[in-house]
Amino acid sequence: MGELELLFALLFAAVLLVRAADRLRIPYPIVLVLGGLALAFVPGMPRVNMDPHVVLLVFIPPLLMSAGWNSSPQELRAEGRALGLLALLLVLVTTSVVAVAAHWLVDGLSWPAAFMLGAVVAPTDAVAAVATFSTVHVPERVRRLVEGESLINDATGLTGFRVALGAATAGTFSLLDATVEFLIAAIGGAAIGLAVALGALRAIRRQPDVTISVLLTILAAYASYIAAEEVHASGILAAATCGVVAGWKQSTYFDADTRLTANAFWRILVFGLEAMLFVLLGLQLEEAVESIRGQVGTLVAIGVALALLTIVVRMVFALLPVAPGLGLRERVVVGWCGMRGAISLAAALSIATDIPGRDEVVFLTFVVILVTLVGQGLSLPMVVRALRIPSEREWSPEEAIARLEAAQTALDRLDELEDDDRIAEEPLRRLRELYRARFQQCVAVLGGEKAPDLADDARMRYSNVRRDLIRSERSAVLTLRNEGRISQETQRVIERDLDLEEARLR
Repeated sequence: MGELELLFALLFAAVLLVRAADRLRIPYPIVLVLGGLALAFVPGMPRVNMDPHVVLLVFIPPLLMSAGWNSSPQELRAEGRALGLLALLLVLVTTSVVAVAAHWLVDGLSWPAAFMLGAVVAPTDAVAAVATFSTVHVPERVRRLVEGESLINDATGLTGFRVALGAATAGTFSLLDATVEFLIAAIGGAAIGLAVALGALRAIRRQPDVTISVLLTILAAYASYIAAEEVHASGILAAATCGVVAGWKQSTYFDADTRLTANAFWRILVFGLEAMLFVLLGLQLEEAVESIRGQVGTLVAIGVALALLTIVVRMVFALLPVAPGLGLRERVVVGWCGMRGAISLAAALSIATDIPGRDEVVFLTFVVILVTLVGQGLSLPMVVRALRIPSEREWSPEEAIARLEAAQTALDRLDELEDDDRIAEEPLRRLRELYRARFQQCVAVLGGEKAPDLADDARMRYSNVRRDLIRSERSAVLTLRNEGRISQETQRVIERDLDLEEARLR
């Protein structure tokens, strides 16, 4: 089987695994990592030999860009104290504790290799936690902390990994030199990420083509990473910063078509990259097991011990009053969201094969990922239910205020249009009814009541009838195309409008 055929086969396997996860109501990263492990030992499964540098270059920039895209600098700044402790201090402590334990437990593991392992497993992965949150509702602040921490600790941990990797390559390690290099790399990476993001946004604003605009967002992720690495700064932090800035300013620089297309494209891209990473881990694991044959049992036990150590260290930090106003039960949930995943995997696979201790680091990273992802990921819903954490209301007060302000602004604008005699009476009446209903819904939420259901019986009947009519319209247009009375291009233009209208009814 050629490499291209193998790639398509792995993607198809990932799709089947994700569908299985949906049926089992299990977060899909858990099923992917278990599926990747099973694939590693399928007889006749070919090995995939990837250039370690390609792993970081291909996978890391878009994953970090996407994480930053969905983060808010205002929210990150508001949770500055908590994120500083969880995403900076906790990562450094976890790296050091794991490095010391690994150096002591694994025979012959050098200090640089031990610190590489510590830096690799220190960052958490929000993918599994967010996937679990989709079935188990938690307060919005808990979700915000977990996602924000994941973004920053990826940059912190992988910048530390870069320093440790340089020490392993050079064969020497100085704490002072490593600290200075870390600070320079972090500051330089953030500055380059900001510059690349602003340049890409200006380029997107000056041209109207949606396809080129989306392509520029991808190029920005890789350009920020490569530019930072070329000047020995942190490409990891550059890609994350680029994502934060671009995501924050997208409403100003992107039009509606670009936003819709870019968001859909990035969801597919990130899913594909994460799925491939987990499956590739399984295929690489067999080689790592063969290189450490005779030590597998010992290293499995050590890996489990290191995973438990990371969990204990994180729980101790989380139980501290890291975030004012966050209760003990919420802090327990934050502490239990310590799953490791795609970023740790990509970093471990990026270690060159000629670096001493590489196989031990890859194998131990996999064990830590497996223990935390499966153990904590599967038990997180039970923890949330056991703690009886109240879920968010259908709308949070913040969302209700924003929707109320938007509805009032729309009503004011309707008054202006009426005064200027720029709108007919019937559309004016229907639009006023719509926005007044939304206004009342927001007021009810702010009053602590359940939001009145705008989709009451009459409106539900309207939605169902409208969807039925759209299906009839679509069928008529397809008939005209099949009979040759209109071109396929015309059919697709009309169908796109119908699709957008149907999507708004959901």
